[in-house]
Amino acid sequence: MTLYMDSGIDSRASGASTLPLIFHEFPICSGINTNDHSLSLAMVKAIERNDMEPMIKHELKNRINFKRMAEGKEELMVDFSEKPKAELTTEEKMKVERRREQNRMAARRFREKHNTLGIKLQKVSYCIKKIIDWEKSKNF
Repeated sequence: MTLYMDSGIDSRASGASTLPLIFHEFPICSGINTNDHSLSLAMVKAIERNDMEPMIKHELKNRINFKRMAEGKEELMVDFSEKPKAELTTEEKMKVERRREQNRMAARRFREKHNTLGIKLQKVSYCIKKIIDWEKSKNF
């Protein structure tokens, strides 16, 4: 009987591939320390994705930490959790609101300018068209 590592997915229900804890069944996995839980998870991810990226990331992380420990530094711990957003002060809120209002006014001026320019171009186009029509009628 083969034991399977839980990859966070119920493999029996979903049919997803799982990684046997008995690594010696796979020639490529011989000599791997099965006590390293993070390595096991990286292998599960690599097999599920059919991609070596999780294994490479794990190896890089271990090499960096080994180098740090050899230099007498402590192990590097990285936290990618989101930080809570700080509440804005009333002065900062007023500044943001003032900037938004300025932006609204600038957008309104741009639209008005764009609209009047379009109308002017239509008038010029109409005048040129009339002149061309007049020239054509004059030549006949």
